[in-house]
Amino acid sequence: MSNELTVTPTTTPRPRPEADGPAGAVLTDHAFFMRTGKRRSWQGLTVADRDGIPPLRPTAGAVLAGQTVVDEFAAYRLADGSVAVFRPDSHIKRLNNGARRLALPQVDFDRVWSSVRAMIELDEGWLPREAGASLRLRAVLAADGTELTPGPAGACLFYVLGSVPAAAAPGTLKAMTLDGYVRAWPGGTGDLNTAGGLAAGVVPAEIAANYGNDHVLWLDGEGRFVQQIGELNAFFVIDGVLTTPALDRTVLPGVTRDSVVKLARDAGTDVVERPVELAEVLKGIADGSVTECFATGTAAGVAPVVSLGHQGEEYRLASEEAGPVTARFRDLLDGIHRGESVDRFGWMRRITEVAPVHA
Repeated sequence: MSNELTVTPTTTPRPRPEADGPAGAVLTDHAFFMRTGKRRSWQGLTVADRDGIPPLRPTAGAVLAGQTVVDEFAAYRLADGSVAVFRPDSHIKRLNNGARRLALPQVDFDRVWSSVRAMIELDEGWLPREAGASLRLRAVLAADGTELTPGPAGACLFYVLGSVPAAAAPGTLKAMTLDGYVRAWPGGTGDLNTAGGLAAGVVPAEIAANYGNDHVLWLDGEGRFVQQIGELNAFFVIDGVLTTPALDRTVLPGVTRDSVVKLARDAGTDVVERPVELAEVLKGIADGSVTECFATGTAAGVAPVVSLGHQGEEYRLASEEAGPVTARFRDLLDGIHRGESVDRFGWMRRITEVAPVHA
């Protein structure tokens, strides 16, 4: 099998979603995929119809042991009509961190970047023309294999799917704590995007939704410290200071989180990364010292949180919409995604850019 990229446009293009079509993300026509060969080297780099992604064996480590890491990044339509991907190197670096933890071979960013560029060029027509429209890119690294016993993965499949997200009006979020459920413990995989971790959050998320919430407010095993808001990172404005839970290996190192922290510090805004006690947050909401809360993620961007629930009580933030700090970073990131704000850190990588980029 060759290390060179093979690009084969689909012969059966699918209908593209209408602006007022049904809700839900819609997969684009093409995907990028490759498999490992001898010595865990990646071979067979291919961009083709997504139905051509090779299947996994019934004995695959991804199936029998959950040996899978995923990541999601996005391409955006810029104001000049071109297309750029937001921090793709950072996302692949994070995926590779997960690969090390789950004994999977790492992927080479430069190969992935050149292949994703080719995939986006084929599917660019799926991306709406308005500035800021996005094409989501879901990367999956999954162990294959023929053994029943878990072990370091030799045979693996890596693929990237494209999708057009459902149109959604910007809104506010609500979250609540849940007794009897823990997302992550020290020494575990809470700082990784694993298939098992995502699956374990489905039932708690359904419970929270049944109570009118958008996400679970995840706490540590002792129920004392805030970890995340669903799969999103949490930020609070406490006594005027932008505060976020520290990355202690139970918190996902979000790329959007990192972007907000970098933008804030670049602007001279105080940012504190530390353990954040739930009691401190709830007391602060009650006495007014916690003035804002927001959540960050690739799909959510910067989303205001207006309500936190705990033990049957609802604690509502003073503002029913984005506060000034939340709005500032939401608008700044949105402007970078549209190519209308200064991209001081060079995060937007145009698909015409062929030079290697690194996190």
